[in-house]
Amino acid sequence: MASGKLWGGRFEKSQADELFQFLSAEDAALDQKLAVYDIEGSLAHVAMLSKQKILSKGEAAEILSALLTLHASAKEGKFIVDPKLEDVHMNVETTVTKITENGKKMHTARSRNDQSALDTRMYMRDAINEISGAMLNLQSSLLQLSKSDLPYPTYTHFQVAMPASVTFWAHSHWQEIERDLARLSELYARANLNPLGSGAVAGTNWPIDRAYTSKLLGFSAPTANPMDSVSMRGELEAELLSALTLSMVHCAKMAEDIILLANKRLITLPDEYSTGSSMMPQKKNPDPLELVRAKAARLLGYYVSCTTIMKGLPSGYQKDTQETKFYMISGVDTALGVLSIMAKILPLLKFNEAKIIEELEEGYACATEFADLLAKKGVPFRKAHEITGSVVKDCIANKKYLSTLNAVDISKFAGVPIPQRELDAATSVDKTERFAAAYKIPAQSECAKSLAERKKSLDAAHALLMKDVKAITG
Repeated sequence: MASGKLWGGRFEKSQADELFQFLSAEDAALDQKLAVYDIEGSLAHVAMLSKQKILSKGEAAEILSALLTLHASAKEGKFIVDPKLEDVHMNVETTVTKITENGKKMHTARSRNDQSALDTRMYMRDAINEISGAMLNLQSSLLQLSKSDLPYPTYTHFQVAMPASVTFWAHSHWQEIERDLARLSELYARANLNPLGSGAVAGTNWPIDRAYTSKLLGFSAPTANPMDSVSMRGELEAELLSALTLSMVHCAKMAEDIILLANKRLITLPDEYSTGSSMMPQKKNPDPLELVRAKAARLLGYYVSCTTIMKGLPSGYQKDTQETKFYMISGVDTALGVLSIMAKILPLLKFNEAKIIEELEEGYACATEFADLLAKKGVPFRKAHEITGSVVKDCIANKKYLSTLNAVDISKFAGVPIPQRELDAATSVDKTERFAAAYKIPAQSECAKSLAERKKSLDAAHALLMKDVKAITG
């Protein structure tokens, strides 16, 4: 075995050191996050080989004991992936083989191709659950913010539109996150299928039990086709990045709202999450919110890169897809950072009620409701629209607000009787009670139950895996 590699029997010369620096250095760093999953996948695989009598109980016991030692080390962050051994799979097998010669048998009936797919799916399940938890925290922050309800100015075309409430604004973003959670739940179901046993591309002729390994690893079922299982590397990653990109776009929209309102002095940014200028002493800058906007662009770049890699590949495994691991893991880390910072900023925002009311008054935000009032009194809406436009024009010329209008004057101008009480209600910019009643944020997302069930299922599977492994090792 001239190459010194576990696969080196085919080669006469050793590979250049530069080759593995290029192939594996960056990938090995990413594989640190997959080490625990790879070891747990090996535990399930070897337990299955023992159950199927492909390995004797004694052989399996030695391999499993070594894997348990590695598992404890990896959980503590002490198992370091050496890039000279290419990847986490070869690192695990090499380390086990140093402990017991039977380690040379642990790769029976599997390939690094189905191992990679397995590790990715196991990582993705936990990542989806962690991100879902962060999204639920962000929803909780929106709920907390809405409890101090105040008027809120809505905008179209960056112009004042209609009055609403802080609850209404928070409820809007809460709904966006709810859709993000639903997308992740749907993706979890597709990721929660077991590719182990697919082999390099066409399965294996060993009498393996894929249903058993699926049970030990908490998967709902085995994947249906080995070629598809291996060829689809990058697809689930791209789908996760797509969902995360939309989530980051939603966070960016929220951040942009806050920046806009802060610029208008309608919101005071929290000192804890603002920065200053090195030159201008008066500045309080929304740096974290600006980075949230930029990181949404980063996620989009990851998604586009991931899908671009896949679009020109044939069926089967290609080394190109190794790159999708970087985009997936980096995307998850980026999204978790954004969701965390947004959840901390929201409850600390201070809305300036006086400035908000002034913004609504000066923007004549109640014009639509005023026109609707005329229409309810029998004025055709297009005529009511025209009358209201004339009233607004007159108010601007005389520096008056709609809330100061006199019902007698308006009744004469519109040609219909308008009670002062109804006119005052229509032109009041404080609509908080109406919006709070109609757009109350739920105490908890419907997705919270699904997340709890997913975590419970994974915990139960892990307990079963350890039980069966210890039954073999004694």
